[in-house]
Amino acid sequence: QTASPMSSSSGLVPKALRLEASEIEGNVADCIGLYRLVDGKTVNGKPTWRNTRLLDKWLAWNGSTAWNVQSESNLGKTKGWLQLLDKGCAYPSQSKVVWEAWDGGEWVKQAELQCAVASLEDLPAPAALMIESPKIDSEANGCLGLYALVQGRIVNGKPVWRHTGRPNRWLSFNGDNAWNAQSEANLGKSRGWLQLLDKHCHTPDLSKQVWDAADGKGGWMKVPELKVKVTDPKELPPPVAIRLDNPTGGPLSISGTAANFIGLYKLALDKTINDRPAYRHTQSAGRWIAFNGENAWNAQSEASLGQKRGWLQLLDSNVSTPDLSKTQWEAWDGSNWVRQDACTCVSVDTAQLPPPPLIELAGPPIAGNAGACLGSYRLADRDVNGRPAFQKTDREDRWLAFNGDNAWNAQSAASLGEKKGWIQLLDSVPTPDQSSIGWEAWIESKWQAQPRLQCIATHDPPLPCSELLVVSTKPPPVAKVQEMPPLIKRSDSELLEDANKDAAKDAAK
Repeated sequence: QTASPMSSSSGLVPKALRLEASEIEGNVADCIGLYRLVDGKTVNGKPTWRNTRLLDKWLAWNGSTAWNVQSESNLGKTKGWLQLLDKGCAYPSQSKVVWEAWDGGEWVKQAELQCAVASLEDLPAPAALMIESPKIDSEANGCLGLYALVQGRIVNGKPVWRHTGRPNRWLSFNGDNAWNAQSEANLGKSRGWLQLLDKHCHTPDLSKQVWDAADGKGGWMKVPELKVKVTDPKELPPPVAIRLDNPTGGPLSISGTAANFIGLYKLALDKTINDRPAYRHTQSAGRWIAFNGENAWNAQSEASLGQKRGWLQLLDSNVSTPDLSKTQWEAWDGSNWVRQDACTCVSVDTAQLPPPPLIELAGPPIAGNAGACLGSYRLADRDVNGRPAFQKTDREDRWLAFNGDNAWNAQSAASLGEKKGWIQLLDSVPTPDQSSIGWEAWIESKWQAQPRLQCIATHDPPLPCSELLVVSTKPPPVAKVQEMPPLIKRSDSELLEDANKDAAKDAAK
């Protein structure tokens, strides 16, 4: 059963609220939009909602006088961009009091601003879902946990999520009457370990129906304690692949060196920059997307990695990875930063990543045949079970291939593509270097975990000839200082303005 709405003396708390205004300007304009109830979270004893587009915008009770639209850092404080001075309403959609907006110096009444309950169908698919339940005494228990939305992928007309810890577990609609937690092989079919018989809900977190779990005996059992909850995207592991481009496929108004940073990027599994993930361009090993340590994500050269320099910038320090931001990217045109409304960064299916030409199974020595599987493997000129296959560089009879169902196996040439081998990775990722799941080795007639065994892409895809000819004529520019949101008090605003001026002077030096 999904998490039911919180109740109050005034009835059920709305799952979705919409702030609307015919005219509003400045920073407060970003506060307009759709807000989703954050399940199980209260601030100062009352429910709270989060903007579905700009995740740093919250609608919460400040504990004394007003409902505020505010940043996450000010959550529950008497600070914000908008305020509703009404202590009597249980939640802001009930109030008839006029909203006010902070213009940088004083609160200005906004007679056109309205807060109303929104339709659940208007809510976008959550980036992260958590399936929670007491232990289920069947294989269905393996479906509990955190799921990430697969951007751009639709199954039977509805969004789909993938388990972050067990990539062979998916959450999708079967096209008929139910949501199912199921294997990749059964994706979109009426099969799975968990089912929610509700064909009317757009996403499973919105349903009030009770979930069923496969009992392991061919039947179903009710699990009334099972809940599907929207989770903060910050809880998600970083996506393995992101794309910086126009999502509609249309042209971008980016020219010069900045245009060369558009494209597909792969997570650097062995590297963090300024304590955040870094991404490397799949077609140009010297181009990166990384956080600059203060105020922005930059598309930059390897020589400038982690510095406040780059040819593209995303002025958003609140997101853990750039695909989570709704802030607009900017491109350096040689003299100015130019806003790029059509350019977005999204996580993409890892199937879009090109396979590495060389990978290595590396780890401590392993006894027996499994130990002979350690070493380097070269990408073969054939696929096995719909996946690239890799042949050992020093033994032609050793292969690393997908078994067609649930695992990658280091195996003999005679067993190629079968569910046989000396080493296995229980993950159906497109290539084994993309997985964070632990490997196992067949030792003494049983599978034994190998926590120190890794599969590493030791070479990036070859650089296209055209990329080799790109020469930068100007050094990457310094990213500008991000403007901070206004505070409630004039004195605070003036102090902030002085601080920004000082920072701008420092950036210009």
